[in-house]
Amino acid sequence: MSAVSVRSEETDTTTTYFFNQKIPIPSYLLAIVIGDIVSRDISSRVRVWSERANIDKCYSEFEDTETILKAAEAVAGEYVWGRYDLLVLPPSFPYGGMENPCLTFVTPTLLAGDKSLVNVVAHEIAHSWTGNLVTNANWEHFWLNEGFTVFLERKILGELAGPEEGEAVRQAAHLNGLISLKYAIEVFGEDNPLTALNVNLDGVDPDDAFSSVPYEKGSTFLFYLETLVGGHPCLTILTQLYSRACIQKHHIRSVRQLFQITFPKC
Repeated sequence: MSAVSVRSEETDTTTTYFFNQKIPIPSYLLAIVIGDIVSRDISSRVRVWSERANIDKCYSEFEDTETILKAAEAVAGEYVWGRYDLLVLPPSFPYGGMENPCLTFVTPTLLAGDKSLVNVVAHEIAHSWTGNLVTNANWEHFWLNEGFTVFLERKILGELAGPEEGEAVRQAAHLNGLISLKYAIEVFGEDNPLTALNVNLDGVDPDDAFSSVPYEKGSTFLFYLETLVGGHPCLTILTQLYSRACIQKHHIRSVRQLFQITFPKC
């Protein structure tokens, strides 16, 4: 479940499991898993779960998750959720990943055999700060979840690549994201209101507005702000301040205020 397991109690006929989530979460992050699954520890706080037949492959693919989590802490600060577990779901799971606190869901299509797709894990780990600690007030501000998370994800990938190649890796990822953004705007049409960073969803199903735009336009906007305030280290500070304002629902005005307080000369 999207919480930390604390104990179980058994009777002759039932087993009752107890969980504790010390950090308030929005309802969309509540997850409960039931099935014939097994686990394997990656570290003292990281574990991978899957169906029995896949556990060896899943462990091999995601064995670097603790390393990714430590890189995220180096960028964003302490990981406060206690556990970080991964559950590899059956192929019917329709997304790449879902950032439930303490228990990320991932698709089995990430099992490439060469760890080439584990950047998805970096994205879901980044949500532990941006999205889970600080959540958009409503889906019109979805970019505050996903734009910040993509931006943080790429900082994590840069941290993993090391001081010599890290910035090149991060900027290459942003360039690829910009290509995806341009394609999405082409598909929607340049004048389509759903290409706005902060969309108006009056009378619109949020699912119809879903695209790479809030992910990549949000991240590109933050990358632009970073160039205004002095580069990579400076906006890392803003990301940390953003995540420390946890247990709040942020909207675009409050994030603007946070930026102006942190960088008053801009």
